Amino acid sequence: MDNKKAVKIIFDTDIGGDCDDAGALALIHRLCDKGDAELLAVTHCYNGEYYAGCIDAINRFYGRQVPIGINYASPKSSNPRGVYAAELCEKFENSYPASLYKTSDGPMDTLALLRKTLWEADDNSVTLVVTGALTSMSRLISSIPDSICPLNGKELVAKKLNRTVVMGGRFFESWPMVIYESGNPSHHIMTWEYNIKGSGYENAKTVFENWNGELVLSSYEIGSYIVSMVAYAKRARPGDPVAFAYQLYSNDNGRCSWDHTAVLEAIHPGKYWNIHEFGKISVDEDLVTHWEKSNIYKHSYLLPKSDYTEIRQTLDDLLDGK
Repeated sequence: MDNKKAVKIIFDTDIGGDCDDAGALALIHRLCDKGDAELLAVTHCYNGEYYAGCIDAINRFYGRQVPIGINYASPKSSNPRGVYAAELCEKFENSYPASLYKTSDGPMDTLALLRKTLWEADDNSVTLVVTGALTSMSRLISSIPDSICPLNGKELVAKKLNRTVVMGGRFFESWPMVIYESGNPSHHIMTWEYNIKGSGYENAKTVFENWNGELVLSSYEIGSYIVSMVAYAKRARPGDPVAFAYQLYSNDNGRCSWDHTAVLEAIHPGKYWNIHEFGKISVDEDLVTHWEKSNIYKHSYLLPKSDYTEIRQTLDDLLDGK
């Protein structure tokens, strides 16, 4: 008899721009199909009228409808249509057309949904997966008791979360290589990582100084070596919105699997990567992440373990429904 217990997931994402977020959400659904995970809610770390419809279109395609949150407290995105967010919202069936943005029939606020979902969950039972800026995490950890939950953010995180896995950061202590923007050595060296930079210094600092549970980062380098979902649209079922997202973003040439790695680690902890020893992660004013020894914090990041070719094949097989 199979007694495996599904990992309860809240997925916080910046879906709509880079296609790996769409691939990561599809991966969660595939692992839900296998009984490895249970998707409780999906929240967006930014603010825009097309994000909820984009998320719901993918959820519906996989036969699930879960609560969706939008980060109304953030400034509205300067490009809310994204690369594919509006296309998916307008082209595929969903419950959140742009006309419902900020209405009573529209999606909840991200913070309200995070607090509600965590408060209703069993203690120490939820894994939070974050594949965008840390704005949702910052709001959560800074939140105060309200009509939804009598606990403040730090109390709620400590009581309900089992683990948090974030795609973000760079750690030169373990990855000494330099990376140039656009791959061009004539450009300046990129020492920061996009999700941390998108968080802004104050949000990132708030998270790393206050996150009082297990926090594991899948750094930029981890997913950079794994290009998955090449020619996915040719293999996908008809009407697959994720395939459409990959076509729009990369002309179906696949993409680095940054966000997929966070999902794999969250649902199958320790199976594909080693974990650096626990300590404290911090961020400097240049948005570069650092790890330091600490007996107080339980922060870490992923290090190589399995062959990257095998991980890529695992991802493609899962996403193909094998």
